Amino acid sequence: MVFLLYLVLPVSCIDKLDFVGETKEGQLVIYGLFTDINERQVVNVSQTTATGLAPKGIPNAQVYLLNSREERVARYNSVGNGDYEIFGIKANEGERYAIEVTLGDNLYRSKLEKVPELQAEDQLSFDFVKEPFRTEAPESVFTVYSETMLPTTQDPIYLRWTVEETYIWPLVYLPGTGFPPPVPPPCFISDVIEPNRLNLFDGSGTSTRRTKLVLAKRKVDNSFLYPFFVSVKQLSINREAYEYWEKIKIVINNQGSLFDIPPAPVFGNIANVEDPNETVLGYFEVAKTKVTRIYTTRADVPFYLVDPCQFFPNKPDDSYASECKSCDARAQGRRWTNNAPDWWKFD
Repeated sequence: MVFLLYLVLPVSCIDKLDFVGETKEGQLVIYGLFTDINERQVVNVSQTTATGLAPKGIPNAQVYLLNSREERVARYNSVGNGDYEIFGIKANEGERYAIEVTLGDNLYRSKLEKVPELQAEDQLSFDFVKEPFRTEAPESVFTVYSETMLPTTQDPIYLRWTVEETYIWPLVYLPGTGFPPPVPPPCFISDVIEPNRLNLFDGSGTSTRRTKLVLAKRKVDNSFLYPFFVSVKQLSINREAYEYWEKIKIVINNQGSLFDIPPAPVFGNIANVEDPNETVLGYFEVAKTKVTRIYTTRADVPFYLVDPCQFFPNKPDDSYASECKSCDARAQGRRWTNNAPDWWKFD
């Protein structure tokens, strides 16, 4: 199927897909992103599992960040589920970086990636409409757009975007009897919008300096009762990283899920130092990054929203849903905190 798909692909500057053989259970998957902003930098090390299941994280690896001289700059700390993180370190413009992963007697290393110099400007907007989304019937849908202005240069630029939501969820205040308890702090819940969507742009073959893109869609629900922020992270990446994600995008469109085992491996820039014939999946990319935000309030939503946690004095405390009394219950596995982000400001 992949081979037939390749035959009908239009001619482009992307190299021939290096799909060789089939993805097998137990293959190593390493993915990392290193940016030039102060944020949590993460590398994930995992192994493929049975078809249809997400890769299983490997907790006992040693992961290091390397500079252009292939010297170890920092060691990533394991935080579980195959995730390894570092804080307080960011990429410097013009520098090259790689990662080194040790698993038992095996040493894996990525190719050195240079921090790109170019960046674009994103102007975000959104709308609420009724349209088919997850089903054929019209649904209430929230869509995020970016009108992106490319830099005025002849140098090529390759972009990728990720989109994350953060909304506030107040817990119900139940005064009870006797001395009233303190008001519970609100929940700030974050999640990626449409994790299977890959937003890519190749600015090397176009003369236009402005483009408008749909970056994310999600169904409207009671998350929009209160201020709802969208954080768009623009990643300026190298051509090799762009080509890698283009191949992944083809596999996703063919397979249907970012987390399914693809029908054939997409090779990245990581290899076994001693055994180059071992198939290693994943990629370590270095990106120049810009974060742009936009927010909505209840007044923006043209649809009727029901507050399931509205307090009524005569309503028994145990009749309120768990999402009204617990951030963990409301988040359902998403990231949450009781502390407002530093950028949580709106008019």
